[in-house]
Parts: sequence; structure tokens; C-alpha cells
Amino acid sequence: MNNDPWLDKWIPLLRQKSANGPVLELGCGWGWDTTELLNAGCQVIASDLSTRNLRATKETSPNADVVQLNHSQPLPFVDHSFSVIVASLTLHYFTWTVTLQIASDLKRCLKVDGILLARFNSINDFHYGASPAETEIEPNFHQVGTSTKRFFDQEAVREMLLGWDIRFLEENVIYRYDNPKSVWEVMAVCN
Repeated sequence: MNNDPWLDKWIPLLRQKSANGPVLELGCGWGWDTTELLNAGCQVIASDLSTRNLRATKETSPNADVVQLNHSQPLPFVDHSFSVIVASLTLHYFTWTVTLQIASDLKRCLKVDGILLARFNSINDFHYGASPAETEIEPNFHQVGTSTKRFFDQEAVREMLLGWDIRFLEENVIYRYDNPKSVWEVMAVCN
């Protein structure tokens, strides 16, 4: 069950911006946000690395187009393909160099005045790995169990999106999972 209505305040903007094309969703997971976007009347291309997640998304959201993508690789879309990209809690598995490359590729895929709506792990996300007890690979990038996770402060979000028009940036606590999770939420316009 999704107990995280974060998209509610963005739906009017997302609907307006994506009126003539699909929303690209990066890291669809189990399809919670995919379902919300479809219910709002958006077309959705839902992507994830995990075939298991893609099957779950297709089951809960049969009207979504699903595609397997490794977000650390250049996206297989022509320049300026989308008016909206949604990336909730999916761009935090990478070194800083790769993270900056991903941001550049997202900008390439967005139309001028297109929007990126994203959420990133906060450095205050102690329930999910932002802890001095975890092995730090590079600043704010930790080995957490069998995977790697990046944790952002406001400066890191701004640095990642340097050259974008950041119109909303706020740190929040969400309740999507078993424990409270601290995240940065951002809406940035491609210019």
C-alpha cells in the first residue's frame, strides 16, 4: 500500500506539461507513482533496472509502457523527447561522477521548459543508511548492506542540478516505508 501522496500537489503541473506526450518515470519500483500518474490522466513510460519491479508495475498499472533501463547508462531516447521526467528515490546508487552524468543526460532528454520532479535521499536519512557506521566510499556515498547509496544535502542537490532553474527544493520526511525516511524533493525546469 502506498502511504506517500507526494505527487498530489504536482498533478496539475504534470498533467499540463505532459499533455502532448508521456511522462518518463525513472525507477518505477512497484508502480505506486506510476498508478498515481495514470490515474491523473498522464501517459507513462515506467522504467526500472529490475525485471521483478517492471512485472509488478505492469500488473498494478497495465496501461503503462514499461522498459528496462540502467539509469547509470545514457538513456535510449532522442534529445528533447519529454516534457516531464519523474525520478523518485532512484538516482542515489552512483558515484558523484556518474550522478552528474545522469543529470546531464536527463537535461538532454527534456524539452526546453520541461520539468524534472525528483526526490533524493537526505543526509538525515538515518533509518536507511545515512550513518557513520556505514562504510563511506566517497563523501556521502556509502556501502549499505549489499548496495551503494548516496545521501544529499541541499548543496549537493544544487550542484547536481547546476544550470537548471530550481523552482522548488525542500527537505521532507516521508512515510512510504516501514520507518520514516528523510528526502529532498525538487522540481527543476530545463533551460
